[in-house]
Amino acid sequence: MQSILLLICSVLLFVHPSNADEAIFGSWQEAQSGERLDVLDGFKPGTGPILILDKKGEVSVSTWTSKNTSYQIKLGYRTYDVATEPNGNLRLSVRGGKPRVFSKISAAEEGQAVSIKNDRNGFLSKLQNYEWLTSIDGSLGLFNTTFSPESGVLQLIKDKKLKDLMPWGVASDVIKIGRTVIIEARVSDKYFVGLDQRDKFVVFRSVKKAPKQTSTNLEKQREQFFDALMSGAWETKTYGGSYIHKFRPIFGELSGVKLSTKDDRLSSDAKWEYSPSTGAIKVGSASYVGALVVNNTLAFVKKNGDQEFYYRFPEQEMKRFTLGDVKTTALNENSLKKIRDMLTPQFQRGDFLYQFEFKNDIRNGFVHQWKSNPFVITGETFNSTSVGKSKELSQVEDFIIFDNGRVFKMDASASRLRPKSDAEASQDASKQEQIQSVAQTKKILIRVSTADGKTQDLPIPVSGFGDITGISIIAE
Repeated sequence: MQSILLLICSVLLFVHPSNADEAIFGSWQEAQSGERLDVLDGFKPGTGPILILDKKGEVSVSTWTSKNTSYQIKLGYRTYDVATEPNGNLRLSVRGGKPRVFSKISAAEEGQAVSIKNDRNGFLSKLQNYEWLTSIDGSLGLFNTTFSPESGVLQLIKDKKLKDLMPWGVASDVIKIGRTVIIEARVSDKYFVGLDQRDKFVVFRSVKKAPKQTSTNLEKQREQFFDALMSGAWETKTYGGSYIHKFRPIFGELSGVKLSTKDDRLSSDAKWEYSPSTGAIKVGSASYVGALVVNNTLAFVKKNGDQEFYYRFPEQEMKRFTLGDVKTTALNENSLKKIRDMLTPQFQRGDFLYQFEFKNDIRNGFVHQWKSNPFVITGETFNSTSVGKSKELSQVEDFIIFDNGRVFKMDASASRLRPKSDAEASQDASKQEQIQSVAQTKKILIRVSTADGKTQDLPIPVSGFGDITGISIIAE
């Protein structure tokens, strides 16, 4: 009889190991550090993910494992033995270290979790229903669809600033987010849990309901799409930093230039053009077969399905630019004064500054291109980004040689530039601010053509056509 009881107990323990696992499932918080652990079920017995949120708001993912009735949790570089106390707390112990005690703040409550393999439509619906605290650098994530109900963009925001825009898509019962292929995935009203191709867990926790998706498609809503495209500015993120892009009409209402800046300096430019006959839009050398704006994200798609994303830059005024905002002048002798006025400010492109210097006849001049890099001599080392580090300087004839291999030759050619003192440089910078402010001020001109064939532009004291209700010519 005793042997039968032992056999029954053994069978019960073998058949229901998950019941024991459930004792550690849920959300736990350590009073001393404020660190939070969300311990969740995995996809196979004996292991599962933990979403970790520390007191600084940093998010990471770890794992728990079990063997028989013993549990271990890995936090950072340490692996802790896990035990539940009589009062329900979770005690984490490590050899040679002080135990850590976590109190349960909520049950796991995954509710009706939907697997990507069993209900793809339900999975996609729940995925887009919430804003998620992600294990991707602790960013808040929103899944939006773009050109297909099974693909789109994951918008990642951290500290109210754009962190990244990642493509996502579902195919063959797996979901790919960015470069990560997640081969097992489920989603509930509270958590998204995935297991990637390297057996690493991906965990998101829902924060709140996602805003309703609103989409403006170039193919179906052309006018509204271009209103959005040419309003304000757009942002992208790379390893090099944040880039701001402005789509402006220059050559026509459906053709212009994408102006890209980094740290308020021109980084690159690309011509864009939309073809009504083909429905394609070209930006630089890239051709796209479709484009749309979904909520705060601009998306372009190529023929092969690759997508490119931009995020609405919140710090730019939402003004819709038209050809009326563009100053244009013919580069001919009849427009010399206007050409000079437009080219008077100091300009920048890439690493260089540019200045257009006009001679008295305004027909001739010079284009100056330069950049200035500081140098410093500290101890026994000369250091400059232009020269590099050097410890010795030599001269032979009219050549100067730095011991790091940089060589310069003396030159007496005519130069239009000269060194400036700090005070002069500061004064010139202030002067340039005033020049640029005047250059960007919009003016309305009335062009008068006289009987002798001459023309004269007369400025009127308004900044836009919207300020004018009528024009009359009055003879005295």
